Amino acid sequence: MDDDAVLRALGEDLARNDPDLAARLTAGPGVRVRPPGRGAFWFVLVAAVVAVAAPFLIGPAAFGVMALLVLIGCPFAISHCLPCTPDRPDDDPQS
Repeated sequence: MDDDAVLRALGEDLARNDPDLAARLTAGPGVRVRPPGRGAFWFVLVAAVVAVAAPFLIGPAAFGVMALLVLIGCPFAISHCLPCTPDRPDDDPQS
């Protein structure tokens, strides 16, 4: 049985049905051909993941920022509400 004739016939059928695949297969092992449309797929996939994960990430981050502002701002707010004392130098002895 002649395998080359069978393989040649299969190659011709493939070239008729899917010329892009046939071109990639006949290009050889050293040639890298990028499949069409992969960049758009990854972009849509990453955008969907970010759109779904953003509320979960931004919500806790915003809560943490507000908590830090409250923790840092409370001593300043309390010290602003304290009554003022008369100004006097620290090295004067009290009488």
